[in-house]
Amino acid sequence: MKKYLSLMIAVCVVAQAVVASAGERYQFRNVSHASFFAAPAFLNQAPPAPAPKMDPAAGGAVKLFDCVKYKDHDEMHPCAVAKVIAVKDPCDHCCDPCSCCKPKCVHIKICVPPCGCERIKCNKSGTRVTYDYGKYSVDVRVKKGYIEVDYQD
Repeated sequence: MKKYLSLMIAVCVVAQAVVASAGERYQFRNVSHASFFAAPAFLNQAPPAPAPKMDPAAGGAVKLFDCVKYKDHDEMHPCAVAKVIAVKDPCDHCCDPCSCCKPKCVHIKICVPPCGCERIKCNKSGTRVTYDYGKYSVDVRVKKGYIEVDYQD
């Protein structure tokens, strides 16, 4: 029994030394019974905040479109994260739909579930885009002069 107890104490000392060397400097002189089983300081810290995602195609920071109406905030995912998307410009009045120029786009911010497993549906003209996340979805509609974002659960 004494051998088993001394073996367990040796294992605890080695484990504490390994954990302490990963997070903070350990001193063998001032070891109390309570600090022996306490969690290391680096385990109690909050994880670092994720870096904001920038749009590389736009060269970093993008200007967000101002005229956006958000509907049904209560149907948004409870742990939603912000995402910047590009949609067709509602103020762009191109007269010739058969022209070779691309339609102008603006950037807006929507809140989506953190899983990132999305299914994107878009109509032909690009005026309605749906981001489907299973239980939750985000409908983006380009109206005349503004953009409407509708959250669905």
